[in-house]
Amino acid sequence: MAGLPHFKNSAVGRNLFEPLYLNQFTVIITPPASINNNAITPLIVEHVKELSGLPEQAGTGTVAEQKYRFSKRYFAAAAPKETGAKLAITFEVNLNDANEMYIYNQFRAWANLVYDPLTGRQGLKKDYAPNGANIYVGIHNRAGDIYREFTFAPVFVYATGDSLTEEMALKYEGDAIYTAKFNFIADTYTETRNGQF
Repeated sequence: MAGLPHFKNSAVGRNLFEPLYLNQFTVIITPPASINNNAITPLIVEHVKELSGLPEQAGTGTVAEQKYRFSKRYFAAAAPKETGAKLAITFEVNLNDANEMYIYNQFRAWANLVYDPLTGRQGLKKDYAPNGANIYVGIHNRAGDIYREFTFAPVFVYATGDSLTEEMALKYEGDAIYTAKFNFIADTYTETRNGQF
């Protein structure tokens, strides 16, 4: 009769291997220097609520197929489906001593470098995604030791659909804190993982 599961029989348990908690991460966003507010930029990390869109292994997305009579051969497609990254980051929004929505204002200013709807001005990529503008994501254990990290650059904030972020849906009943989700797109990224080969 096989033995019952026991802590002594579990290599993971005996070695005290930690699980990967999905709430242990840090996001550092560096906007373009032209709108970088040294008082606000360090605060951005404190307002990140959630992040999605971290790239996984880039595949070709499709498979090429050939036939010889009734036999099929399969190949990776000639080009990858995606080479960049699209991130969605949700922020809780606060007001500072000057009664400014500083997080919202920071990303609105970044989006205005692409297109300013109030003036019609359109920017060039060297303005809205210059060298130095990037997003860093570090994923760590409970002790703060990083085991996976990404740097996305060049990167810029962009609108999906008809607006930059969701509208402020106001209502008298309820006490929800305003959150704003902004979308970012990067041409490329670097990734480092402990133990990668």
